[in-house]
Amino acid sequence: MPSIASRLLTPPIVARRQIASDAEEWSIRLAALATLGQYDGLTFLVDGTARSRYTYNVVDDPVGDVATRSAIEETRRSGATIQTRTAIRLANDRVADTAMVAPLVATDTVSGVLIALRVGRSFAAADALTASGVSELLSLDLARETAALRDAVHRRQAFALYELARLVLFGERLSETLHDVTALLTSSLDHDLAQIWLFGSAGALELIAARPHENLRFEQMLPSEHDALAHALHQRRLVRIGQGALRPWVSAEIRELIVVPLADRARSVGALVLGRAQNRYENSDEELASVLGRFIGRLIARAAAVDHNAPRRESAEADALREWQEAPQLAGS
Repeated sequence: MPSIASRLLTPPIVARRQIASDAEEWSIRLAALATLGQYDGLTFLVDGTARSRYTYNVVDDPVGDVATRSAIEETRRSGATIQTRTAIRLANDRVADTAMVAPLVATDTVSGVLIALRVGRSFAAADALTASGVSELLSLDLARETAALRDAVHRRQAFALYELARLVLFGERLSETLHDVTALLTSSLDHDLAQIWLFGSAGALELIAARPHENLRFEQMLPSEHDALAHALHQRRLVRIGQGALRPWVSAEIRELIVVPLADRARSVGALVLGRAQNRYENSDEELASVLGRFIGRLIARAAAVDHNAPRRESAEADALREWQEAPQLAGS
């Protein structure tokens, strides 16, 4: 049995805390880092992302303060750690009067600034070294989170491409299969809109499948009426266009569109239209959309071949059935 002294020196056991959200998880991390640096408030800004603002004990937006915003811009430009006077309200009803802005340690995936706040005391030269260590720890967490999100996206894309390949191989009824495709694109690949338009007998594009399908006033359109669509089909190249370019065939909430031409070897068969309401598309999204267009074009070509061969196959089956009925050994079966 341990002695009384050893039991007294043992650190207390803390029950495992349940974390309900990503914001709460970051609040715990920032609280620990603020304790390490002896800060009264702590937050960070990451360049090039739409990340929500995660903070510890901060109410006001530091960017809203003129002096702090100037320090942030200078840090991003020069990479220096800067101290400035500020007036940022904290969550404990105090007002921070000093801010230190330090760059996040540069990595391949993360760049930004760290903003530390104090009440009634300034930062010394040693605090810049401490901020460098805090920045490094924060950058490692951000890089790990970014890698995890990227891996999750890649897994989701791989699953979507597998499902799409399965539809290409085993899909039979074109209309039902294309509806499954649009549902797959919106549920697994972060598109808010997915439409498949195919050329009809009159040369107009007809809406064959869409997700979502509500609030569409028309289900036919002429490519010549839309420059971007005509360019995509005639040049057989992907086109990314802005909001409203294909109204009233897309909803008003869609912010950006990608139009992918669908082709069967040397013949254009239609277009795939993808849209997002919030985030903009990136180059990697265009590359993936081109791959999706090739898959869907192959699916349409295969379905057309199946429909073309269906009468001959049914005729051959009927002939075989008549032969079996005429055979004496099968007549009474």
